[in-house]
Amino acid sequence: MSLPQPVIEFLNSNAARLGVPQVAVDLDLFKSGTLDSFALVDFVTVLEENCGIRVPDAEVIPANFRTIEDIDRYVSSRRLES
Repeated sequence: MSLPQPVIEFLNSNAARLGVPQVAVDLDLFKSGTLDSFALVDFVTVLEENCGIRVPDAEVIPANFRTIEDIDRYVSSRRLES
C-alpha cells in the first residue's frame, strides 16, 4: 500500500469513533460508516494534500473510495495522469 500515513490516520480516526478497531484494506468504508458523504469531502482534501493529486468533482463518488484498495488504485491512476 502506498498511501501516506496521514491518509490512513484519517480513516482509522473516523473508524475508531464508530468502534471499528482498524481499517482493513478490503473493508467497505461506506458500509462500516468510516466514510459518509460529509466525511468523503474532508477525506478528498486529505488525499489531495498528502498524495499530490487533484480529484475532480465528477470523480468524488463512493466507487472510487469504497476500500483502501480502491483508494490506492485511484490515487495511482491520478498520479499517472499528472
